[in-house]
Amino acid sequence: MAVASSDLPGRLAARGQGSRLRLRRWAEGYVLVLPAIALILLMTVYPVVQTLHFSVSRVQLPTFNTTFVGFANFARILSDPETWPLLQRTVVWVVGTVALRMALGLGAALIFNANVRGTVWMRVLAILPWTIPSVVGANLWRWILQTDTGVLNQSLRSWGLGDWALNWLADPDTAMLAVIVAYSWSGFPFVMLLILARMQGIPEELYDAAKVDGANWWQSFRYITMPSLKGVLIVALILEVVSGINSFDTLVIMTGGGPADATRIWGLEIYERGFTNFNLGGASALSVLMFGGVLLLFVVYGLLNRSLGRKGDAAA
Repeated sequence: MAVASSDLPGRLAARGQGSRLRLRRWAEGYVLVLPAIALILLMTVYPVVQTLHFSVSRVQLPTFNTTFVGFANFARILSDPETWPLLQRTVVWVVGTVALRMALGLGAALIFNANVRGTVWMRVLAILPWTIPSVVGANLWRWILQTDTGVLNQSLRSWGLGDWALNWLADPDTAMLAVIVAYSWSGFPFVMLLILARMQGIPEELYDAAKVDGANWWQSFRYITMPSLKGVLIVALILEVVSGINSFDTLVIMTGGGPADATRIWGLEIYERGFTNFNLGGASALSVLMFGGVLLLFVVYGLLNRSLGRKGDAAA
């Protein structure tokens, strides 16, 4: 015991020296990554703080001098009778594009996951819409959907379906559907790649065992494929929701928000207020409201997901 007591100061000293050495190594590491951290803060935190500042201010251009107005910008937006139709159109846009992109991505992934000759080249062709710049893709679809000379209407007339040849982009009843299809076409390959990559990792032994037990294609898909894709589907869903809310370039090019504001959504309204009307205060307030809505949506989703997980554990 005496020997152990005499070794105690030495052990404490060694432990303290080791702690100082680890702290020194951590400090050196933080010094090395400090420029990257500063750049990230400059590129992310500063714009957010500036947006919050503009949202409670009246911004004078071109000097960018600000006058504090409190929540006047938010009150003006919430009292505007056009705000709620704008929100409804945004919900229709997000739900439509996310649902179509997810459905097309899942369907294409199921097709290209099959061991069929030629699927490699088919995958390359399916990825092409994602590689085309959004400006080019939107102009391409605008040309396809032209009333008189568009490929779609010309084809319908040649097939004897002239009654189906509509004024797709100039009719408020069809404009939203047209831009949803165009936007989904350009982005579904991203969802397909995410799902296909996960499908490639599902062990074939699971499907072989299911076949031995007499499971058909639908049962294998329901009880093996879909549970295995749950994680990647959630990630794809979150990314597509954020992308749909923030999108506006396809709408600007194809319809400009028309006709009769039928395709004007929240992101497009932010763009026009900020960069067309130069109302930076109103645009910033719209951005803050959009961020708050998205944050609330994901909080609710997280709570529901946790609740369902607990019920599943309790049932198991």
